[in-house]
Amino acid sequence: MKKVLILILFFLVANKVYATAQFGDLLVYKGETVSIFSNPLESYFDKKNPRPDNLFQFTCTACWRGYIATWKIDDNYLYLMKLVEGTCSSNAEEIQISKVFPGSNGPVKATWFTGTIRIPQGKELEYIHMGYRSKYEKDLFITFENGKLIKEILVDNTKK
Repeated sequence: MKKVLILILFFLVANKVYATAQFGDLLVYKGETVSIFSNPLESYFDKKNPRPDNLFQFTCTACWRGYIATWKIDDNYLYLMKLVEGTCSSNAEEIQISKVFPGSNGPVKATWFTGTIRIPQGKELEYIHMGYRSKYEKDLFITFENGKLIKEILVDNTKK
């Protein structure tokens, strides 16, 4: 029984904590830098492009992915502009983009990304202490196909 309790305790301490609200990536959108509730870089990682976990260290429960990316939409395409360590510190170290995309210092056109970016807007209506589940007055959903902006939808969450 003692071994089982020790094993359970080990797994609780060793595993990343995903039940915490997360720091969002940043997006330069229409001249303004906004926090987004999406992580486009995560869809880049696969068998061909393995996630460099040794580069993205888990040091903060509010940033389980280990980095914060800055994005920009330019000429209707999404670009990765910058990466910083995902620490709880306000002076996080920059991560060289070339460590993820060898031969490139940025910006990197996000042609791998097909999906939707959520931009919360207005006042927070409901705080939910998990991931990006908090609710705001409005959500702007920007959809991309192979990195190209194809659709924008604004949802008013104050109306039922």
